[in-house]
Amino acid sequence: MKKDMTSGVVWKQILLFALPVMAGNVLQQLYITVDGIIVGKYIGEAALSSVGLCQPLTMFWQAIAIGTSIGAGVVVSQYFGAKRKNELPLVIDTALTLLAILGVVCTVLALLTSRFFLKVLLGVPEHLLGESLIYYRIFACSMFFCFLYNAASFVLRGVGDSNSTMYFLLVTTVMNIGLDLLFVAVFHWGVAGAAVATLIAQAVCFAVSYWYLRRYFAPAEGRHFDSVLCRLMLKLGIPAATQQCVVALGNIAMQRLVNSFGQASIAAYTASQRVDSFVFFPIFGYQTALSNFTGQNIGAGKLDRVKRGLVATLIMAAVTALVICVLLYTLAPNLVSFFSLTGEASRRGILMIRFIAKFFIVFAVYMSFCGVLQGAGDVAFQSGVSFTALFTRAVLGYVGVAVGILGYNAAWVPTPIGWGIALIMAVTRYISGRWKTKAVTKAKAAEPLPEQE
Repeated sequence: MKKDMTSGVVWKQILLFALPVMAGNVLQQLYITVDGIIVGKYIGEAALSSVGLCQPLTMFWQAIAIGTSIGAGVVVSQYFGAKRKNELPLVIDTALTLLAILGVVCTVLALLTSRFFLKVLLGVPEHLLGESLIYYRIFACSMFFCFLYNAASFVLRGVGDSNSTMYFLLVTTVMNIGLDLLFVAVFHWGVAGAAVATLIAQAVCFAVSYWYLRRYFAPAEGRHFDSVLCRLMLKLGIPAATQQCVVALGNIAMQRLVNSFGQASIAAYTASQRVDSFVFFPIFGYQTALSNFTGQNIGAGKLDRVKRGLVATLIMAAVTALVICVLLYTLAPNLVSFFSLTGEASRRGILMIRFIAKFFIVFAVYMSFCGVLQGAGDVAFQSGVSFTALFTRAVLGYVGVAVGILGYNAAWVPTPIGWGIALIMAVTRYISGRWKTKAVTKAKAAEPLPEQE
């Protein structure tokens, strides 16, 4: 259901938008985590490590899908806020076409470079390489659906509908978990079974989301692709995609660093990353809500509501972060035990989770400011902020290991330093007001789309 966020109670609109996004993100991560739990329980720690080693690469390709979809979502939200709804069908068709093309290209590239990425770039140990290749190549076949689902999801969020994507993910999560158990525990297909379950779930998720999207937005009459709109989406999406890819590449770099400390560190890092992914999602939910809220209100020319939205989001995100911090620190041993880790692997996983918990509020505040920048269309700067956070983490991690200051904990100790620097950059940009000049459209319902060149 479409929802106009240019009027009404600010904090309530952001919260009601954020809650389904949070739930959807948790559901999306749930089947990834259950995937790991089932693999660890029924196949073993080595198989869990093989699947975990693929995660930085799967995140890299998903980053391109999410980043490009962010560009499409910003355009949709600002057109919707500017009341230019008669032009939305062409905007939506252009977004779907663009993401479909990128999905095909990235699928082919992922398959062609699979061995190089895993063996050379990540340095996967030889005894884990075979199962890692199986899992990664099957995952690559699901990317086309992943790209199209993200396009549909960001379009729906752009028009204020965050509930639908949550329902889609609920159905596919239940399906994925059921198929995981069937393929791995019953059919004994190994890591291939876990990957096939994900592929089927992604395909179903896109099919359902596309069907729902077409209930509200019929295909555009006449042409279904506009080169000017496509360039605009790429202009906003490429910086966001670059940011997401840099984050993914940074995770690859950190994974390679972790790999050098043996299988205990690999298993601990895999489990800890999946636990931390859950607690990051509430903050991502607030950021997504504020981004779409900002996009609609920028399009409507209501900057005062954007500022009030930021204040409300900062308060909600900070309170949420404090609660998560306490729970995460207290329950760390229980959370790690879900992955069937023991001994040194368990100890290292607990250390990582508890360390990140102490600084989580910094991340919450930093991401809130990024929500305003992203929704306003100031995507290039916001991407630079995220790049700085990750670059700081990677450089300090590798230098720390090289000079002997850090060991296996180099993958997480520099993280809050990067967050702190990014927070300073984002706050400075917001105070400068330059984000106010980045709108891609204005509230002129009669204004036509630019002619194709």
